Amino acid sequence: MFGIPLPAIYVLALSISLWIVFEYLPIGRHLYVLGASPRAAELNGISARRYVTGAFLATGIISAFAGIVLQSQLQVGQSSVGQEYLLPAFTAALLGATSVRPGRVNVWGTILAVAVLAVTVAGLNQMGAPFFVEPIFDGAMLILAVGLAVTAAKRRTKPSGTAAGVADAVSVAPTSE
Repeated sequence: MFGIPLPAIYVLALSISLWIVFEYLPIGRHLYVLGASPRAAELNGISARRYVTGAFLATGIISAFAGIVLQSQLQVGQSSVGQEYLLPAFTAALLGATSVRPGRVNVWGTILAVAVLAVTVAGLNQMGAPFFVEPIFDGAMLILAVGLAVTAAKRRTKPSGTAAGVADAVSVAPTSE
């Protein structure tokens, strides 16, 4: 369509709709709260069972659609096709959570991570890298993404130096009485 592959249009349409759902609709905010703190969500009256079941249902439908698109592109009907996409998918999701908004999973960060991984792997293939380099690269990027996520989480939980430093300085300062 207009020179753009149909699967790319599907990805763009799905990305825009998921972005709208997660950023602007209450269901997306409820899912973020459930992911951050299930206990806090429960105290606010958000039904964890209902939203988690709905999330798994939506994920299953999206995955089934992606499988149908992949099978139609490859023109083969085998259940073993697509298993090599699992590691890059985990890597892209974790790398996406650390690239655009550190510590928060987001649609555009994941799209950016997928693009970076795809371009890098295509470059490795064009340079004539052996077949085993791609999984090694994906694994190294996964380790990097996990390390960045841990670092971002530590920075979020660390008390800010300015307010704590001022409070400590005031309490330790000698009085002139």
